[in-house]
Amino acid sequence: MIDIKSIERIIGYTFQNKSLLIQAFTHPSYAHMTGMLDNDRMEYLGDAILDDVVSIYIYNAYPQLDAGDLTKLRATIVSAQGLKPIVKEMGLLKHLLVADGADVIKRLGKKIEADLFEAVLGAIYLDGGYREAERFVLHFLKGILDNRVLEDGQKDYKTPLQEYCQERKWTISYKFVSQSGPQNKPTFTFALYINDEFCCEGTGLSKKSAQQDAAKKYCTKWRIE
Repeated sequence: MIDIKSIERIIGYTFQNKSLLIQAFTHPSYAHMTGMLDNDRMEYLGDAILDDVVSIYIYNAYPQLDAGDLTKLRATIVSAQGLKPIVKEMGLLKHLLVADGADVIKRLGKKIEADLFEAVLGAIYLDGGYREAERFVLHFLKGILDNRVLEDGQKDYKTPLQEYCQERKWTISYKFVSQSGPQNKPTFTFALYINDEFCCEGTGLSKKSAQQDAAKKYCTKWRIE
């Protein structure tokens, strides 16, 4: 079978019901061969919980990010590509039970790591409830999410655009267009003008982020760095 103690040490959670942990590591190919319960339903449950935990965390932690930025940030982690290196570093895949001769699944399966992470998350939820599931997710993903935001936050588009315009003796300005949404979470829209000509609009949860969004669009279009 599987080394339950080693897995619990890796994930930082001790199961009351060990059968849930075993099921989380039972691939459908192995279940079909042995008649055991597979981890498909747990993966489905874990997928929903992962989306929920990450969405709530980044929404509360980063009020400066608009809906589009939040969606992009979540997608960098809550995806097959995002979870793959995390599960690889955890060393969980070697414990996955697959059918005889089906080791190729571990090597070539595009979603195998993500499916396993989500199945484990689903099992933790069933065994210990939402708070334990949330703790598991944030223990392994919070630092990565924070680093992504820090990296993105260091990218300033207004300054290079300002310098680009100054070199050409062009005028540049940002003009308020509108404010929408609830008062506790407004969305601002600003228009970018160069030489008094409209260029583009940007949106954000703050006036500064809306202006940065407009500058980003212009810099991206004209490849200004």
